[in-house]
Amino acid sequence: MPTPEIRTKDAPPAGRSAGVRIGVWGFALPLLCLALWYLVTGLKLVPPLLVPSPTATFRRLVGLFLHEHLTSDIGATAWRWGCGYILGCLIGVPFGLFIGNSRKVYAASYPTLDFFRSLPVTALFPLFLLLFGIGDSAKIAMAFSAALFVVILNCAYGALQAKETRLRAARVFGASEWQVFRWVVFFEALPQTLSGMRTSLSLCLVVVIVSEMFIGTQLGLGQRVFDAYTVNDTEKLYAVLVLIGLLGYLINRGFVWAETRIVFWTGK
Repeated sequence: MPTPEIRTKDAPPAGRSAGVRIGVWGFALPLLCLALWYLVTGLKLVPPLLVPSPTATFRRLVGLFLHEHLTSDIGATAWRWGCGYILGCLIGVPFGLFIGNSRKVYAASYPTLDFFRSLPVTALFPLFLLLFGIGDSAKIAMAFSAALFVVILNCAYGALQAKETRLRAARVFGASEWQVFRWVVFFEALPQTLSGMRTSLSLCLVVVIVSEMFIGTQLGLGQRVFDAYTVNDTEKLYAVLVLIGLLGYLINRGFVWAETRIVFWTGK
């Protein structure tokens, strides 16, 4: 008779311990980069004017929060970023589902959509200036354009890949075309849709930062980067860049956390 497996009460599940190990290794490369940064600046391998030390950079970042009202710049950038991204998703998701629900419509639409997706939004900022002026509208429109076509194509591709066996099974049980779309196509496309939304999330941030640098504004992280560059204030430049990277990383990780709970059946 085989001996039953005995598991102690305090022993963590294998999956949880594996996840912890992966999380620990995820910090290894950032810590290595930080150590290399300390080494390069400590040994003065590059002039401080080009690469300030991590200590000076983080001290300047704290000073920006305490004395230069950096939270207002974060709020302005987040507003443009959020408006453009949400509008892009609200329009892109239903449009992508509509296109992907029909192979003929997808085949007819894909070349045009891929053409517009391939256009660099940041290279078109003179056009956005002419259409929307120098206010927030131009920056939001650029973020919207950056998100829209990525979301549409990912969503359409996900709907197009809906398993034929599930579609036939739903129709055999008497489901209408709307019910098939709602309960089969939508959920089949959801993992790919969320993947496109996550990709466009970072892309929108990049576009908003660049638009703030080139179009100009009173408040915004991109304007802070441009101001620091024009006066050769490298400590401030690196501090704002570190902040932008941290914001993008945290929001992306939050999206991944939500994604794994929304599409739990994919096994992510």
